[in-house]
Amino acid sequence: MIDNVLDTFVPAAVERRDPLRSLPLVTPAFRAGQTRADWARGNMPVQPFRARDHRFHGWRLDYSYPNEVSVDLLLQPAPTEQLGAISFTAIFKRTHGRWLIDSFVPAAIFAGKHKPPRILAEPDFTPNTATPVGSARLNAQWLLVPAVLLGLILIVPAVFGIAYLRRSRRALRDYRAAP
Repeated sequence: MIDNVLDTFVPAAVERRDPLRSLPLVTPAFRAGQTRADWARGNMPVQPFRARDHRFHGWRLDYSYPNEVSVDLLLQPAPTEQLGAISFTAIFKRTHGRWLIDSFVPAAIFAGKHKPPRILAEPDFTPNTATPVGSARLNAQWLLVPAVLLGLILIVPAVFGIAYLRRSRRALRDYRAAP
């Protein structure tokens, strides 16, 4: 069933050949905020891409629940496409006995022909892409808090111990000096 949905959805929606043909293949949540006229003009939440193939059965299963399935689909570019291959993650939901697409988003975009090798993936589109991993540092002043606490743990008993010894010696000296 997923093969049939993808064989219709990719040419109709992704390649924009007949956007209205893909409308019955998606859930209401997928098309939320989009009118039928928007969909007909190709204004839909799907990355446009010209795929080389005509059948799309080479997907890989991510997970499967009784009413939800997620698959990864790698689309190779048509000769006229400027982008390289794109890996899409598609989530299908069973609605009234039919499997419908609830999400169809790019997971990775590969460099096109004659371009330097590069892969753009989901982490590249997150807000923290400007900060390289491992470059965040705490200010050195934050180390003072644990250092002071550790120092107090060691110094307070030592101070009380020294005070006890001095009192004990003074008491012993006073005891010996007493008649």
